[in-house]
Amino acid sequence: MSDRPERIIASETGLQKALGYVNHLHADRCETHVDIEAKHTNRSDMLHGGIHAILLDSACGFAASRALSDDGNQLIVTLSLTTNYLAAAKEGRVTATGRVTHAGRSIVYAAGEVRHENGDLLATGSGVFKRVG
Repeated sequence: MSDRPERIIASETGLQKALGYVNHLHADRCETHVDIEAKHTNRSDMLHGGIHAILLDSACGFAASRALSDDGNQLIVTLSLTTNYLAAAKEGRVTATGRVTHAGRSIVYAAGEVRHENGDLLATGSGVFKRVG
């Protein structure tokens, strides 16, 4: 497992620009991180659950895209995404790591987890992704 990403994807979409998350694409995984700011929190000043889901969707989705193409440029859509919330975070960096669990020619299954920079497991998830185009 290399610590050096093959590709870094930042500010590619409007959502990425608005939320400030960054994807680090590796051959065997995608790591998506964001530094928690006020715009990422809920009424309790905790990281909003929707942000967990966005990070998992992005990390697992790019891992799925990478499984279908050498450069991770294969367009995909999310068919399903399940998110399990385990703990809260107020500040610092959180990273979602997505890995492919099974890949066919057009459908890819992936699993992921969201961890705080201190190592706490905040959420887990899984998704099903489909090749488009």
